[in-house]
Amino acid sequence: MPTNINYKQIYEDELRSTLKDSLEKPRLFSDLSHQERMMIQDLVDIGYKRALEDALDPQVLEDTKELAAEMGAQLYNFANLLDHYVTHDEENVREED
Repeated sequence: MPTNINYKQIYEDELRSTLKDSLEKPRLFSDLSHQERMMIQDLVDIGYKRALEDALDPQVLEDTKELAAEMGAQLYNFANLLDHYVTHDEENVREED
């Protein structure tokens, strides 16, 4: 799945100005040297990859699958309960008429 990461936006808007100042780095991404831009891109890519790996952890996915199955079963049971209530209530209204 290809991604479109805006390194310029991350560097200029997300990275604290105080950090750039303390490292004596320019405020604009375009003012970085080629090597500095490559380092920023690599760091962002590594962070993105690690975040995806953490989010797609097989154990987390298994737990999420089980939770979704249980929630589906609970919703199904709730729908049946409501259906029974509505059907039973309609029968009582007909009997009263």
